[in-house]
Amino acid sequence: MHFSPICDLCRGARAPLPMLALLGLFVIFPLMGCQSKVDTGGRVAVSGNISLNGAPIQSGSIRFEPIAGQTASGSTITEGKYEIPAEKGLKPGEYRVFINATQPDAEQRSAEDLMNNPGPPKKELIPAKYNTKSDVKVEVTEAGPNQFDFPIEGK
Repeated sequence: MHFSPICDLCRGARAPLPMLALLGLFVIFPLMGCQSKVDTGGRVAVSGNISLNGAPIQSGSIRFEPIAGQTASGSTITEGKYEIPAEKGLKPGEYRVFINATQPDAEQRSAEDLMNNPGPPKKELIPAKYNTKSDVKVEVTEAGPNQFDFPIEGK
């Protein structure tokens, strides 16, 4: 006769309750250590909604450029929403905002065709005061929430 609880478990015998509790602790405690917070270097997440004349911008980009000394970042706009996670986010401070969206192509073209025949520049849908002549500024704070919505009118 042998006295190994592990072998008894392998054969389907019931393990003593304290043995199962101890085994559970060995599984749970290591998993708890995996919940550590990611160091973002002081950056915070930024998100928001962007519409043009009341309709969500289907596709575009947004860029936040620091007024003084912080880190710039940006994101694509999809179906009127943008999101920059904290790992790629902005440090607290004041930023100038640049928003771009162009008319979509009437037809799908291959990358090779676009390289060989770029065609005329696409028409910018967003007024210049939001991109080439941007005067839009936001204040990013450590406490947040850093959600900036831009209901754009014009063009």
